[in-house]
Amino acid sequence: MTDFVEQTNVVEQNNRAKLYEDIATYPVDSLFNTQLIAQLLAHNFADMAVVETLAPLVKPTLSRPSVRHRPLFKSVIINVSEDKFSLQTEQHVLNAQRLRTLTFTQAFSVSFAGFHPSSEQPLDRDDFDNYCTHVVVYDETKQDNFGQPLAVATTRLLDKNGAIKAGQFYSEYEFRLGRLLDDYPYNVLEIGRTCVHPDYRGITTINHLWESIAAVAKAYNVNAFMGCASVPMEEGNVQSWLDRQLDSTKLDVKVTRKLPEDKLSPIDLAQVADVDLANPQNFALPALLKMYVKMGCSLGAAACYDPEFDCADVFVWLPFEQVKPRYQHYLH
Repeated sequence: MTDFVEQTNVVEQNNRAKLYEDIATYPVDSLFNTQLIAQLLAHNFADMAVVETLAPLVKPTLSRPSVRHRPLFKSVIINVSEDKFSLQTEQHVLNAQRLRTLTFTQAFSVSFAGFHPSSEQPLDRDDFDNYCTHVVVYDETKQDNFGQPLAVATTRLLDKNGAIKAGQFYSEYEFRLGRLLDDYPYNVLEIGRTCVHPDYRGITTINHLWESIAAVAKAYNVNAFMGCASVPMEEGNVQSWLDRQLDSTKLDVKVTRKLPEDKLSPIDLAQVADVDLANPQNFALPALLKMYVKMGCSLGAAACYDPEFDCADVFVWLPFEQVKPRYQHYLH
């Protein structure tokens, strides 16, 4: 009888492990999916009845990787300004730019003008790329159209020393941050140009990206994250959402471009903490911005208009001392 019980437990554990792997491949292409996945994983399969009830609600898309396909992730960190120049370094940055171009074109319908001799199309590239530390996550089981390992996630990072070399932080093009940065005595890491390949928007990919960001933060001895979170103008009234974030500290940082009145959407963005599982009508808020808010970030009181991407940019400021205890593991 004991052997039978042990065998049954092994079978149940295997079934749970398979369900976990299956859920982990679901794309984080909407706030609705993100919330459900988080709830599923939070249960840790202690209550399979709950998991099996919620799992069908997480709607897979055609872009979801095949269950048979098990990605082999590899993260690469490149500091363009400090690493000795090589064709390999340039190739990693080019792969990141190609992924940014793909995802931003789809999300914002934007056209780019940054030509590169080895690319078939204009790329999302600018002078800041030459001063940033780039993180690129690859799926080594796949190749892109250029025969390179498939880049599935990327971000670029800039600390105070890099910003001095570049002339300023990218965020300073949109927000007047002089007093905020001057008054903060520790190093700061700006996180920008973050994107994930449409076929890989799942928990596992995000975790690989965050592990590399945390490693860079530790290496540079930074004590705060900052950056701009972008929301397409047609997705909802970002300023109205900002005004309702009463639990977040608001920073009086001036914007360089106010949101145009004629472009403000009548759509009311859902409250960041409100998710009605029975009625997922409009959860356009970027998952990364939502995560920053839950971690305890401060927000710029006003959103800035980005005419190139036709989006509203929200300034995010997250000193590590503000990170709530349940999210401290993201910093290590």
